Parts: sequence; structure tokens; C-alpha cells
Amino acid sequence: MRRRRWPWVVAVASLGIFAAANLGYPSADADLLWTAMFSSIIAAFVLVGALLSARVPGNLVGPVLLGSGAALAVTVAIGTFGIVAGTAGDVPVEVMAVAAHINGSGFGVPIIVVLIGIPLIFPEGHLLSDRWRWIVVVSAMALLAATVADVIAPGPIGAQGMPNPFAVPGLTPVAAVLGTFATLGAMIGFTAAVLAVAVRYRRGDEVERHQLKWLIAVALGGAIAFSIAFLVPDSHVGGVGFVVGLFALLALPLAIGIAILRYRLYDIDRIVSRTISWGLVTGALVAVFGVVVVTLQGLLAAFTEGLLAEFAQGQTLAVAASTLVAFACFQPIRRRVQRAVDRRFDRAAYDADRTAIAFAHRLRDEVDLDTLATELRSTVAQAVRPSSAAIWLVGEARR
Repeated sequence: MRRRRWPWVVAVASLGIFAAANLGYPSADADLLWTAMFSSIIAAFVLVGALLSARVPGNLVGPVLLGSGAALAVTVAIGTFGIVAGTAGDVPVEVMAVAAHINGSGFGVPIIVVLIGIPLIFPEGHLLSDRWRWIVVVSAMALLAATVADVIAPGPIGAQGMPNPFAVPGLTPVAAVLGTFATLGAMIGFTAAVLAVAVRYRRGDEVERHQLKWLIAVALGGAIAFSIAFLVPDSHVGGVGFVVGLFALLALPLAIGIAILRYRLYDIDRIVSRTISWGLVTGALVAVFGVVVVTLQGLLAAFTEGLLAEFAQGQTLAVAASTLVAFACFQPIRRRVQRAVDRRFDRAAYDADRTAIAFAHRLRDEVDLDTLATELRSTVAQAVRPSSAAIWLVGEARR
């Protein structure tokens, strides 16, 4: 009992520290949307980590999630202390510098641990073999090198941009070397994490593959979103990508919890197929809308040239007509795209639907009970593959 109680103690303490940090943060500098999103992410990591640590004690995935969420909560608290202390002005510079360094590296370390450590041990909670331990060693050395480089490198630190009192100008080349090693070590760790997932998927059974699908779906979505945000940071597309990446980061511990506890495990195929299909449908409708708008505006411009009011009316007509065309195309496009995506990503549901439809067409006018029973057993066996099946008919005396 004591062994399963400590995760919840750590979770409650972490959430309490995080709540106190938010209460102590200057309200004038607070961003409510960012605070709400970051609070949700920390709560998801901490609570799912505590649940897995309590329910599956031998699995290290839970402690990694719980420890990462707790580290993020403490990091926020230390960052808040640095901001409040900087405003007060009566705290030694060295103390504020330590808080700034912890706050700077405290956000990156737990995230990197999750992005590298979780894939290496997911879903059983241990490495594939002892030969993978060197990946853990290299990743830990990379994190240590990045921290040391940040401490000894000259330059402004913290939100206030204060000078680094621990900087050693003579060790600037060493800091550069340590930074390069940290980058290479992180790249090796990420590559090995992806390779570990691929190896587990190739070797795993059906259950393990569905567990890995939950992790892959969320991680892939977050990687694409953050990549877009990194490539085009100063645009609306980059902003949307960053927000989507934050939602993927929020969904990561939830997907891990579903996969390990096997709650609605097999729904991942339907989720993936629906996500892809709706994305393709949205893109197709946007393309249809844009093409029709441009085409109609070009055609109407010949009749409204030189008349500004009529030209504006022509634009309105083009937008209205394009909306109607896109609305008319919605259902046909959705059916075709959904059928094609289900055939590739949700084959079980696609085959079951086709089997049921074929059964309905085949026995639409059949009245012989023996034939109906035989066909029904065959259809059920093809669609859901039960271990046993029986048909119960209500007799005339029971009606």
C-alpha cells in the first residue's frame, strides 16, 4: 500500500508547488492562455505518471512521466522566485543567477527525458537489451554538457537579461565544444529513440503494436507541428503549428496512459483514420473554395470592370457561389476520402462494414431460417471473429 501511495504524494506536492508559483507570479506579466495550457500539460504529466506508477509499479514509464512533471512544476516555481526577487532588488546576484540557470535548463531537461527516455522503454518499462544503455549514457552526458556550457558561457541570462556572474571568458571555446557535443548527443538520442520504437513495432505482437500506435500518432503530430513552428516562426502558420504542438504535448501522457492501461486501446486505428480523412477533406474543400473564388472573380471582373461597387458585389457573389459549391462537394468528398483512408488505416472496421453490407444485400429477401442462421454465423465469424457463437430464436409460444 505504501509503495502505491508515494506517487500520489509526489503528484499532490508538485501541483501544490505549481499552484503556489502561479499565485506568486506578477499578474501584470501573466498570460492567461499560456498559463492555462502549461498548467494542463503539467497536470497531465503528473497525474498520468502517478496513475501509472500506482497501477503498474514495475513499469518505469510512470516514474519518468511523474518526475518530468514534478521537475517542470519546480522549474516554474524557481522561475517565479527569480522574477519576484528581481523586482524586489534585495536578493544577491548569485542567487538570482542560480535561479535563472535552473529555470533555463529546467524546461528543456524533462522534455528531452520524455522524448528520448519514454520511447526507449515504452511500453514494458525497460530497454530492449543491455546494449541500449549507452544511449542513456550519451543522452545524460549531453544534458550535463548543455548545462555546464550554459553556466560558464558569457552572456545575458534569465528573463531580465542579467549578466552571468559565473561566466569564465577564457572557457568560451570549451563552452562551444560542450554545446556542440550536447547537440550531437541529443541527435543520437532522438535517432536511437525512433529506432527503438521501430524495432519494438517490428518484433511486437498485435497488442504491443497498438500500444505503439498511440505513442507514434501523438509524437508524429507534435513533431510535424513543432517543425512547422520552427521553420516559419514569424507567421500565422508557425503560430498555429506551435499551438498544435502544445496540444500534442498535452495529449502525449494521455496517449501513454491509454496504451499502457489498455483502455480503449484498439480505438487508435479509428482515431488515426478519422484524423487523416478530416484533414484531407478540409484541404480538398479549401482548394475547391479557392479555385472557384478565383475563377468566378476572373469571370465577373469582365462584367464589372471600372465599377467599384459592382466589383465588390461580384466578389460577394463569387464567395457565396464558392461556399455553395464547397458545401455540395462535402459529402461526396468525405465518403470517398473516408473509404480510401479506412481501407489503409482502419482495415478491420472497413472489412467489417463491407461484410455487413454484403450480408444485408445477400439476404434482403431471404425467409428460410436455416439459411439465415448459416449466413449470420458466417458473417459474424468474418466480421468480429468470436471464439464461439450461438443463435437464439424466440418461438411462437413465447411471442
